[in-house]
Amino acid sequence: MGAIHAYTFHRDPAAFRVNELEPRAYFIPFESEAACAGSREQSAFFTSLNGSWRFRYCPSFLDMDDFYAEGYPCDGFETVQVPEVWQTHGVGGAQYQTSPYPFIFDPPHVPPKNPCAAYVRTFDFDPLAGKRYELHLEGKDSCAYIWLNGGFVGYGECPHGDSAFDVTQQLRKGENRLCILVLKWCSGSYLDDQDKIRLSGLFRDVYILAREKAGLADFRIRTRNDGRVHIAAKAEADVSVVVEREGRMLCEGMITDGEGELWVEQPRLWSAEDPQLYTLRMGCAGEHVCMRFGFREAAVRDGVFMVNNRPVKLYGVNRHDSMPDTGYVVDMERMRSELVLMKQHNINAIRTAHYPNDPRFYALCDELGFYVMSEADMECHGCAYVDGWDRIIGDPAYAPAIHDRTVRMYEAFKNMTCICIWSLGNESGWGENLRREAAYLRAEDPHRLLHYEGWAAGGGDADTGASLGAEEIDFIRRTFDFHSRMYPTLEAMGHAFDEGAIGGGMPYLMCEYAHAMGNSCGDLRFYDEIIQSDARYAGGFVWEWCDHALSLTDENGKAFFGYGGDFGETIHKANICMDGAVAPDRQPHSALLEMKAVFAPVRVTMLQPGVLHFANRSAFTDLSAYEVLWSACFEGKETACGTLNVICAPGETVQVPAPYTGVGVDGVLYIRLRTKARSAWAEAGHEIAAFSFALAQEERAPRHTQGKALCVAETAAAYTVSGEGFSYVFRKDDGALSAMQVSGKQLLKRPMALGCFRAPTDNDDAFALANNIAQKWRMTFEFGDIAYTEWTLKDFCCRMDGPCAVISGAFIFAMQGRKPLSTGTIEYRIAPDGSIRIEQKATLNEALPYWLPRYGYVFEFAGPLRDMEYFGYGPAECYEDKRAHALLGRYAYLPDDPAGAYEKPQESGSHTGTKWLSVKAEGETIRFSGDFSFCASGCDVHSVAHARHRKDLVPAEGMYLYIDYRMSGVGSASCGGQHPVPSCRLNPGERIDFVLEMEPVL
Repeated sequence: MGAIHAYTFHRDPAAFRVNELEPRAYFIPFESEAACAGSREQSAFFTSLNGSWRFRYCPSFLDMDDFYAEGYPCDGFETVQVPEVWQTHGVGGAQYQTSPYPFIFDPPHVPPKNPCAAYVRTFDFDPLAGKRYELHLEGKDSCAYIWLNGGFVGYGECPHGDSAFDVTQQLRKGENRLCILVLKWCSGSYLDDQDKIRLSGLFRDVYILAREKAGLADFRIRTRNDGRVHIAAKAEADVSVVVEREGRMLCEGMITDGEGELWVEQPRLWSAEDPQLYTLRMGCAGEHVCMRFGFREAAVRDGVFMVNNRPVKLYGVNRHDSMPDTGYVVDMERMRSELVLMKQHNINAIRTAHYPNDPRFYALCDELGFYVMSEADMECHGCAYVDGWDRIIGDPAYAPAIHDRTVRMYEAFKNMTCICIWSLGNESGWGENLRREAAYLRAEDPHRLLHYEGWAAGGGDADTGASLGAEEIDFIRRTFDFHSRMYPTLEAMGHAFDEGAIGGGMPYLMCEYAHAMGNSCGDLRFYDEIIQSDARYAGGFVWEWCDHALSLTDENGKAFFGYGGDFGETIHKANICMDGAVAPDRQPHSALLEMKAVFAPVRVTMLQPGVLHFANRSAFTDLSAYEVLWSACFEGKETACGTLNVICAPGETVQVPAPYTGVGVDGVLYIRLRTKARSAWAEAGHEIAAFSFALAQEERAPRHTQGKALCVAETAAAYTVSGEGFSYVFRKDDGALSAMQVSGKQLLKRPMALGCFRAPTDNDDAFALANNIAQKWRMTFEFGDIAYTEWTLKDFCCRMDGPCAVISGAFIFAMQGRKPLSTGTIEYRIAPDGSIRIEQKATLNEALPYWLPRYGYVFEFAGPLRDMEYFGYGPAECYEDKRAHALLGRYAYLPDDPAGAYEKPQESGSHTGTKWLSVKAEGETIRFSGDFSFCASGCDVHSVAHARHRKDLVPAEGMYLYIDYRMSGVGSASCGGQHPVPSCRLNPGERIDFVLEMEPVL
């Protein structure tokens, strides 16, 4: 055995930090005040060790040799770029696991076959006498041993916490050799069971800081909204302090005994809506430190979450560090671009799920304006599968490590204005170890609020606290500020403030809700209706911001986003990591568009004809900040436009006469609100919200029925109806339009069918099995598999009604040998101009044990459909429960639009509320009219349902057009939460009266 194997800190839960410096506030010293304006890399005291490192991976720690020894040849090492995760360059194997633990559960032990990687970096350095040098590792998963020039420096755990070491004695003039061993698992991994793709490596920056021995060791700043700035500083020398704003000094002072106060007259307050920042400059022993801060107070009063004494709703997202090409590695440019995208979609809050972020991330949140819930680096979810939720949280051996993680978070980020709420961690049960941390944070920082959703998981009912006991309930009510829940149903949410609820005196907060997996967030506006109904509803954080995936290439050279099962692992949770409002490359899904609409600070409605209601949902911004534009469009063309002068204070609602009430074809009134001023996240003119209202419609001219008389031919098998330029065949055995010839061209590949199945969304095929309705669709004893239904007609006959041919009959719609899904009648009325009016009257079976995903017609065309245009809601996909973002209008339609697709294929691209659709098949234009939902695809519903990735889809030669009487909503039930609300789904016993008109443009 090598000497390296004598290092066993990673097996000892008490050895979570060896030789590490004590946690302190994050700051970077600079050599001058002027230099402070630059990035940290520009400080003369900052030496980045990012870049090329020598690297070797071993599948087991027992295979690793003493690579850290001086003179060790790095033969066979490859070169990697740090920061990195080693799975992105093909070693170690990624694994997607929400829970349980990805190793045998035996705390505190981890497998002896423990993958690891050696990192070696040589660099030149010239240490100065009198200076102290700190080595910082800002992110390492799961732990790291460090050697410098052959000598042991230390050991650190807590993957998302900075590990800092004093390397003054080990640094030497000239070439230095830094060696780091990262292990995949350690005893602390029992605290690291977060829902993410499991990756390993040095995933945040590595650097050396030169420090003055008498310089600023730590500081804490606390403000009050009356202008007080209280500063506590640790330093051996005096600390000069100055507060500036926009380059103008407002006040100054000197801290000589550890604490001091400054006063700013009439400070401008910080909020997510208006993130006003000041600059604190500190000078000490030749070092200069600058940080931006704001005056902001967060509190709970009378059960209401308040910022600066105003009620505030949190329109938030949960966010992981995740990039498809670099894994956990997220640089400043990407962090900023993510936050800008969030702001542009009206997101005002972030939960750092489930660990602290890069310290620069919080500074960006200060600048751009977000309310942040900073969460400790802790999750013990896997315990629930074995010994119960509180196995680790109740274990005294883990108490010091848990406390270390809380302290690291608090100390590092205690000066960040954006952080309004501390969170103890996620899904770790409830026990003495967390009780101690709650008391610590409450005592250490009474100026921020405290959150932990899992206090009821240790045996108490989450709403009533039934088995927690009076003393424990009293502690919870005194210590925590939120009654936090995950994925409550709308019904459960409505009982949040019932008498006897343990959290009845707290704001109700959903730390996770509206699970954004695949085609989701259909219930967002219904949650929002409840949130708006009572000031005590604080809002919530959608799970989650982005799909987690890694960029992969298959054996045929096709690029795709890989998720669970694509990394060679056999145990995984499939695609539940693909649960974000944006794709891995940050392409917005329709869920993000829905969030933007539902979270908009202004809501415009027309509750009575000709009167617009403007509701200002901001806490601090009046509507003078926005330009209110209106326009009226008919047949897709703007005919009138203007601006409205709307005066509306925060939290108020005003009525304004509608600026236009004309009548015409496809008439729509649009109201758009755009920012007047440029901001850090958008140029002036950014659209924060848009609304559409149908104008009075002109009556359509009666259908032309004159011309050449129809010819009706009957055979034993079918009726054929012909006219000038067209010929239609209706089979007697199935009652379908089986052939459609226009201008001599056969348009249909197969007969029109009646269908009720959709490729299950992730919400239909729910990870939470109790919510998995797709399994019921696929197989129940009485109704079979609705993916493979048939319809049969009886009493099918043809008659003439004036110039029109009318073909009708009764039908049964079912799977072979099972109960009918529906029964009814269908009538085709064919006019001499070639138009077909299809009228169906039916009833869904009252005995159905579920709601149906859709109900309508399937047309399989022989060739592609081109020049598709429609009048309805768009332009992005929309459903009955996901249409807040959609505007009524005239749009072009692109089948299988990549911008709206999902990596795991599923129902997508549908548009509810469509009045007409025009398509071109084989060069011939067909127009569909009625009130329907539709989508078109080159792939049939079965191939979409069975495909694992988009790359696996093979389009057919023709195209499928689905025109539905209704498409049920999408909900967000993939991980708990809500099925589509009853009003937005096809329910048992529903009566169907569906009229669809088809008209060839001859």
